[in-house]
Amino acid sequence: MNKRRSRTLAAVTAVYAVLLAAASLLPSGGAGPLAGWDAAISPGLQNLLHVPAYAVLVFLTARAWAWPPQARPAAVLATAAGCAAFGALLEWAQSTIPGRTGSLSDILLNTAGAGAALVLMLGKRTGRKEKAADLQGDTGAHGPGTSR
Repeated sequence: MNKRRSRTLAAVTAVYAVLLAAASLLPSGGAGPLAGWDAAISPGLQNLLHVPAYAVLVFLTARAWAWPPQARPAAVLATAAGCAAFGALLEWAQSTIPGRTGSLSDILLNTAGAGAALVLMLGKRTGRKEKAADLQGDTGAHGPGTSR
C-alpha cells in the first residue's frame, strides 16, 4: 500500500474511532442540542449495533496497520484485542456520563464484534492457504499416495 493511501486509511480509522467514542459518550436525556439523540433507537437495536460497530473498527484498524492479515496474524489478533479494550474503556467512561451506564453485556457485544472480524479475516487467510495448496496439487502432510 502506498504512503498516501495508508495515511488516508489511518485518518478514516481515527475519524471512525472518534465518532464511535462520541456516540458512546454523548449524554442521554438532559438539556442541550443533542439531548435525547439516542431516544429514536430502541435499546435492543442499540445493543445489536455494538457487534458491527466493533467489527468495522477492527477491520479498519487492521487494514491501516496490520495488513495483509495473511502475513500478520499476530498483528490482527493484537488489533482485535486492542479494539475490544477500547470498547471496554468506553463502557467504563460511560458510567461517568449523566444518563449513561456502562454495562458488561455491552463489553461482551463489543468483544463479539471484534472477535467476529478477527475470525473473518483470519478465516479468509486459512481459506486462501487451502485454496492455493489445492491449486498447486499440494497433498500436505499426507504425502503422495496416502489418503486424507
